[in-house]
Amino acid sequence: MQILILNWRDIRSPRGGGAERVTHEVARRLVDSGDEVTWLSSKAPGLPEEETIDGVRIIRRGSELTTRLHARRVADAVRPDVIVEEINTLPYFAPVWSRKPVLLYMNQLARDVWWYEAPRSLAAVGWAAEPLYLQAYRWCDAVTVSPSSRDDLRRFGIGREVTVIPLAVDVPAVERVGPRSGRGGLVAIGRLTPSKRYHHAIDALARLRRTHPEASLDLIGRGGELSRLEDHAKMLGVGDAVAFHGSVGELEKIALLDSADVLVGTSVREGWGLTVTEAAVRGTPAVVYDIPGFRDAVVADRTGVVVRPTPAALANGIVDLLADRTRFERLRIQAWERSRRLSHEATAAAFLAAIKRTLRRQP
Repeated sequence: MQILILNWRDIRSPRGGGAERVTHEVARRLVDSGDEVTWLSSKAPGLPEEETIDGVRIIRRGSELTTRLHARRVADAVRPDVIVEEINTLPYFAPVWSRKPVLLYMNQLARDVWWYEAPRSLAAVGWAAEPLYLQAYRWCDAVTVSPSSRDDLRRFGIGREVTVIPLAVDVPAVERVGPRSGRGGLVAIGRLTPSKRYHHAIDALARLRRTHPEASLDLIGRGGELSRLEDHAKMLGVGDAVAFHGSVGELEKIALLDSADVLVGTSVREGWGLTVTEAAVRGTPAVVYDIPGFRDAVVADRTGVVVRPTPAALANGIVDLLADRTRFERLRIQAWERSRRLSHEATAAAFLAAIKRTLRRQP
């Protein structure tokens, strides 16, 4: 097959994240199985307009906003058998301008994120517009990564058939779960943006240090919120207990995961929560907010702890987990066992099955 992927970022984009890593792992395996894959992305400083990565042809046109204006021209040149349109906030509307079969790939709806990442007037427009523009995909099959996102799509009547694909991570699983100190070492991974709410993690750390004076927080990621988070930590008197690592290599990330007692998640919304799985394969349990995505990645009181979305509840969840060593060990071993069964091959196979269903429906 000739497959065209529409995604405003690619695996090398500076602002690329978990969605792009998943897409690339699927795309490279489709190439390995004999398909041809072209990925339309946006231009980025220092990156060529075209290159091939792991057999996947990357075409970069326009900005993250205007790359959509190039989609039809690229599709006409590629002549794909199927278009995989990945929506991260803004659509390409491929079903409107193309007669080719279109498979919608959407990790999560962005409705709640708008209120954190955009001016209030624009956020209101984005929040109201999402269920309306998604009607263009009403008769497309869809792929997503969690039951929460599947239910969101069904709530708006999107997708004739919605496939939930399993997600794996690149972080290697440990052969045996190693010991943890129990002193309250926390770690969080992700872009430093308002919707991640890392100031909540810092608030929780300040509370945790009342009972665990050696508790600390390692924040892995970069973004525009760095200075505000640094000021927030200093204001709460925990500036020396919060380490901002920026972007790190895989070995350093693994070392930080291995030294932490708990991974924390404070986002407004996630598609799945790949960082939860990354921590789990290293034997580090998670305490996360009860939001879409995290409540799928963490099975409450089986593979981690799910709490109300407040810093106080987060701190209490961590304290309770660290206080009960038997429970701590049980949850992290069960999280490790669940996560190490996941594989990129299974993800790609589920995605390929969804593509074939789309072609059968729309030959």
